[in-house]
Amino acid sequence: MAVGAPKVTFDPLHPTFGAECYGVDFSQPVTEEDVNSIRDGVAKFGVLVFRNAELDDARHVAFARQLGEIDSSTIFVMPGQKYRLAPFHELTDVGNIEPDGSIVEKGSLTYQIGQGNKLYHVDCSYNPRRVGLSILRAHKLPPKGTGGGTSFADTRTAYEDLDDDKKEKIKDYVLWHSIWHSRRLAAPDCEFLQYMVPEKNSMARHKLVQLHELSNRMNMYIAAHAHHIDGWTKEKSEPVIEALLDHASQDKYTFRIDWENDGDFIIWVGNDKVLSQVNQTKEMTQDNTCVMHRACGGEFEGKYVRDMRRATLLDSSSTAWGLNPTDETSGMLSDVARALGVSQKV
Repeated sequence: MAVGAPKVTFDPLHPTFGAECYGVDFSQPVTEEDVNSIRDGVAKFGVLVFRNAELDDARHVAFARQLGEIDSSTIFVMPGQKYRLAPFHELTDVGNIEPDGSIVEKGSLTYQIGQGNKLYHVDCSYNPRRVGLSILRAHKLPPKGTGGGTSFADTRTAYEDLDDDKKEKIKDYVLWHSIWHSRRLAAPDCEFLQYMVPEKNSMARHKLVQLHELSNRMNMYIAAHAHHIDGWTKEKSEPVIEALLDHASQDKYTFRIDWENDGDFIIWVGNDKVLSQVNQTKEMTQDNTCVMHRACGGEFEGKYVRDMRRATLLDSSSTAWGLNPTDETSGMLSDVARALGVSQKV
């Protein structure tokens, strides 16, 4: 590296967002200087990719703690079961592995509930306090060529490209977000999901148009979780929300990352893939409040392990709680626990 050259550098991946990031050493605690460089980079690019990081479960958790407050509300274990990722209860199990160690079968309840991840969304917009950062690591990937990539959508540029009349029309919209809405959309024949009626379970309210504070750019905070517009019926809201989602997920606002090797690492950083050598780690930073994402699926489903582990950090921006009570604790897993009559605690 030349004298005076910046230690952390960025190589753009898309015309409007996304970049590969180089110069961060993940084999030891990340320096405060590098953490600040990561925050600056994600504010600009929305999605960052890091290669050759070396993170196991312990370092995964430690790095997450350097960046913010860990949210454990997405971790649920049935009574009598041991958490698969124990003792790391800070990590959410988002792999395709059942509690008994078997691969999730296509058509099973777990599989059907997971289909909602294939719709463009942001993490945890359905909770009273939204997520600002998600750190997702591939512990074990399926064979190459069998799918499992992740696609991203740039909702800042999508908003900027709307005409002035449309911006004026939507500027005061408030969306009600429900995890059960997106899950039911993706798996309409699932009996359990038909039981989880959005109107009878928890929802969260967030403004559609808001300032993305890290970049000082206006943004659409939208997701497949959006159930209806405040003050509107679901029926009247649906075509409006669908049109906005279609606009934000046009090809010109999206790109896909294919996970390549065990140890690849993705981070969603909010208001808050990418090549590597065998057995090396890649990491991506995505702003969870100005970038949507979705799982792409593939031939691996029902056949091969895709063991993914995520640390999720709470948003600390001024809009983290949206229009929700700041003492509210209900959310998706509270709904599940209530429906099953069990405790949410791990």
